[in-house]
Formats: sequence, structure tokens, C-alpha cells
Amino acid sequence: MTTAFDRADLIEASLEMLADRVADPTPLVYEKLFADYPTYRAHFWRDTNGAVKGEMLSRVFAAILDFIGERRYADHMIRCEIVTHEGYDVDREVFGTFFGHVAATVRDVLGEDWTEEMADAWRDLLVELDAYLKSAPQLGPAPPFAAKLRHEFEEKFATG
Repeated sequence: MTTAFDRADLIEASLEMLADRVADPTPLVYEKLFADYPTYRAHFWRDTNGAVKGEMLSRVFAAILDFIGERRYADHMIRCEIVTHEGYDVDREVFGTFFGHVAATVRDVLGEDWTEEMADAWRDLLVELDAYLKSAPQLGPAPPFAAKLRHEFEEKFATG
């Protein structure tokens, strides 16, 4: 198999080590996201059991593996998903940070087994992913109904 990313083996190895150590990294990744962007927690008000977040993270892992591998679909999917998420009132800058939250979670879980080579590979991957994110077409402002719903959900979430 031809890979599109020079150090795909390091990314794959780090993800395999993550899978060996944590059955479900979803809460760890989203904990990092919400620590940086607490208002985005309200976007998941209906995700009472974590299934939506888990499905999204599963797709991110699949996209990463394809992006570093044969790149059959991930580069296009990432561009599409950033536009789709803008329709959900998710800023593209926040969308783009998600891959970094995944990398930070892998680093934290691996602890002393996280190597400089892995750090370099993830850094380079994040730079390359960022280029794809920046090349995605602009959707424009979120529809007014999305902002209204988000505001209602943020109020609901803030009051419990």
C-alpha cells in the first residue's frame, strides 16, 4: 500500500497504543474540546449517552487513517465536513482544532511511551490537515435558526 503521509507508521502505532490502553477515548477527547470551547457542549444536548460523540470520533479516526494512507476519500470528506459543521453553527477554526484534541489525547494516554518522533509526525499531520481545512469553501454565516436554537440550548444547558 502506498501512503500519502511519510510517517504514517508512527501515527498508526500511536493510535494502536491508544486503542490498547483505552476502550473508548471519546470522553477524553471531548473533555479537551469542551475545556477549550465550553459553549460547544450545548451542541450535544441530545447526545445523552455519548453515541453521537462516539460516532463522530470514529469517523475522525477513519479519516485520519485514510488521510495518512491511500487517501481515497478523507481529504474530500474533511472539506465537506467543515462546511456541514458550519451549518451546525460550528466555527471552522473550532472544527479544525478537533484533530489537535485527538493528538493531545493520544499523547496524554501514551504518557512516557509518547516519543519525539510521534510528536513530530502528529505535528506534521496537523499542519497538513490544516491546509485542507483552509482550502474548504466558505459557507457563510450560519442560518438564523441555528443561532436561535444554539442560544436556547446554551441557556438550557447553563440552567441545567
